Amino acid sequence: MTYSIAIIGLGLMGSSLACDLSQWAKKSSITGYDTDGETQQWCLQKGIVDRIAESPQLAVKGADFVFIATPVRVIPKIYSEIHSLLLPQTIIFDLGSTRQWIFDHLVPAPNNHLYCGFHPMGGGVNSGAHSAQKQLFKGRPLLVTPFRPFRDSEMNIIEEIAHCLGSRVFF
Repeated sequence: MTYSIAIIGLGLMGSSLACDLSQWAKKSSITGYDTDGETQQWCLQKGIVDRIAESPQLAVKGADFVFIATPVRVIPKIYSEIHSLLLPQTIIFDLGSTRQWIFDHLVPAPNNHLYCGFHPMGGGVNSGAHSAQKQLFKGRPLLVTPFRPFRDSEMNIIEEIAHCLGSRVFF
């Protein structure tokens, strides 16, 4: 089985995530979206993503996994714009570091999908897609906090993603 991935926000974290996920044998494609057109084109030209979407809504169309890698205060807005377009099996991850605030501001509450805080403990001095690094998260802790309790096999796929990143996952 292969999976379609959408990454909303192609700064340092989103682009570095895309670099590593592009090596995952179970990845069928990575669609990216960013508010900055130059960032979008640069990521496409460098092969960081397979295609660019014109909006977050188009980015998530048909995606099995959605990673929201935007500034924290934007995450609930993005979620509210995309939630009704998600496939029943879509898993949503946000890379924000302020867990309770994000969970408190998700409207509607993501009860039908698995929604997780997905916080890799990695980063860099410089920001933006031009600073993207392969293996940025290698050997680093990855904190995964679900909005609702995990169901069967959901932890397994998250562990596979963490393995692809070279991260040590903590639930």
